[in-house]
Amino acid sequence: MPTAAAVTGKAAPARLAAILRHKLKAQMKVVLPDNYGLFVVEHGSGLPLIVLHGGPGADHTMFRPYLDALGNEYRVLYVDERGQGRSDRVDPTTLSLEVFARDVDLLAEALGLDEFALLGHSFGAIIATYHATELGTALAYIISAGGDSSEALEADVQASLDALGAEGKAIAASWEAETTVETEEQLKELMRDQMPFHFNGPPPPGYMEEMVGSPDVLRYFANIGYGAFDYRPKLKDVAKPTLVIVGEHDRTTTPRAAHVLHDGIPTSELVVIPTAGHMSFVEQPDLYLAAVRRFLSGVAVQA
Repeated sequence: MPTAAAVTGKAAPARLAAILRHKLKAQMKVVLPDNYGLFVVEHGSGLPLIVLHGGPGADHTMFRPYLDALGNEYRVLYVDERGQGRSDRVDPTTLSLEVFARDVDLLAEALGLDEFALLGHSFGAIIATYHATELGTALAYIISAGGDSSEALEADVQASLDALGAEGKAIAASWEAETTVETEEQLKELMRDQMPFHFNGPPPPGYMEEMVGSPDVLRYFANIGYGAFDYRPKLKDVAKPTLVIVGEHDRTTTPRAAHVLHDGIPTSELVVIPTAGHMSFVEQPDLYLAAVRRFLSGVAVQA
């Protein structure tokens, strides 16, 4: 990939930013209005689609190449969230769901986006739901493997682990280890241990091995309950078109949670991807992409 370069927001004209993006074609370090450097990979053209990864402590590589085909119709902007991946490192205690959601708007401002759609998966979906309920500036939202509340999510995960018996105890131990993880290799080992839980079938060989992990971010959020959120009271206030998408056999952010989100958001539709677990875009990419394309095509017409 080409060398990343800085693209400033208010400090540089939009035309210069566009020229730099054209030259880089794939990746860039975007300097947000608060002078923070956010790493972004740009793919394709059309309606901007900002994509938020799971974790916390992971990066955008979880989506590639599985979502790249969306670049045939849309300007896909894969983001390494603040403090993670190839973005600038920060003190994890400065991070929150509010900060991550605010960064979406700061990125849109820095890139001069008049409008954008927002897709978040797993922890990224939790951020996207915060954005939808508190900010609402996206043209549309895709909540992929989201949660309605942290308390309900933890209960769902525990029930899934209990159902697995001895295998579930081993995976539960890896989750507990998130609270003390120190190194990137330890983080990757935890991911390897947990991947069978997140897939309905076997994970693809080498999946997420190219990730630049952020163990300090994972450790911090594991110790504070991943944001301690409860979106249920505010779902009724989401007025933008919203696609809630979940794997039929998702043990983490379950179909139960997806139904709560769908029932609570008046403008939403629900798609359940058959024979898929938490990583539905990996296990059933054609079905996943078809649902996202159909949804975004309607949004693009309205725009």
